Amino acid sequence: MADQIDEVMGLCALCGPDDGQTKVLRQSHFLPKSVYRYLNLSKAENTKLLLRTSKKNRVFSLGKQITHALLCDTCEGIMSAGGEDYYAKMMLRVDVKNELPSPAYKILFESLMPLWKAPGNGYRPNMILSIGSNSLKVIDSRQLYHFVIGMFWKSTFDDWDHCSVMPLEASLIEAMRKFLLGGDSLAGYIVRIVPSLWRAKYGVVFPVLLQKQPFFSIQQFDFYLEKDKRQFKRAISMDAVPLFYTIDLMRSESTFQGMSGIYKNAEQTKSAEETQLSWPAE
Repeated sequence: MADQIDEVMGLCALCGPDDGQTKVLRQSHFLPKSVYRYLNLSKAENTKLLLRTSKKNRVFSLGKQITHALLCDTCEGIMSAGGEDYYAKMMLRVDVKNELPSPAYKILFESLMPLWKAPGNGYRPNMILSIGSNSLKVIDSRQLYHFVIGMFWKSTFDDWDHCSVMPLEASLIEAMRKFLLGGDSLAGYIVRIVPSLWRAKYGVVFPVLLQKQPFFSIQQFDFYLEKDKRQFKRAISMDAVPLFYTIDLMRSESTFQGMSGIYKNAEQTKSAEETQLSWPAE
C-alpha cells in the first residue's frame, strides 16, 4: 500500500516525448547505484562520503543517494542494460583486498602505457596518446559510450539535489535522448575516456562544463564529450563507436589536483569537519 501512495505519475523523460503516455516513474539515480556501493566499500574506516555543491563553497556529508522521479521502468532497464551495468562490471569491479584494478583499468594500462613510452614515439611526459575504440575490441565501447551519454543527458534536468544543470543546446539534448533509445551516435561529437594511470583517485566530479566541454569524473576515469567532426568521421569510417581512450598526464593531474583541492579549500560543515580525506592528496 505504501508503494502505491509513493508512486509518481508523469511523462518519462526518455520515452515520454515520443509516446506521450503517463506512466509510473521510478526514483532514478543520478549516479548509478553501483557507484555508491563502490564508494562505500572503498572508503577508509570511520570516514564519510562528502559532497561540495557548486553553489556554495561548503563540504558536508552526503546523507542519501541523489534521486529524482525521471524514468519509467522500461527506460530504467534501457539505461541499465545499455551501459550502466557494463560500466559497473568493467570500471568499478576492483579487488581492494588483493590490490587488483578494474578490468578496464588493467586493459588500458597494459595496452596504452607501452605505446606511450615506446622509444620510437619520441616519449615525453606531456605527450598525448589516443586510440580509437576499434583498436580495443576486448572492451565493449558502445556500452561505455551509452553510459557516458546517459550521464550527460541526465545532467540536463534541473530537479537533482545538489547538481547544477548542464546548459547544452536543445538539439544536442534531443540527439542524446534518441541515441539512448537506440538511435545513431551524436553526429560530430566524440566521447573521450582518460584513465588516471599515475594517481589513485577516490571521488566523483558531477557533470560540468570544463573549458566549454561537458566533463565528469568517477574514480580512476575522466569522461569528456568533445565536438570534433574530424575525429568523429575517423571513428565511424572504421565502423567504430566515436569513443577514444587517451593517455594525457597533464589533464589527469589537473583533475586529481582539482578533486583534492575541493576538499582542502572548502568550508567544512559540522557533519564533515572531523572527516579526513580517505586518499592521498599530496
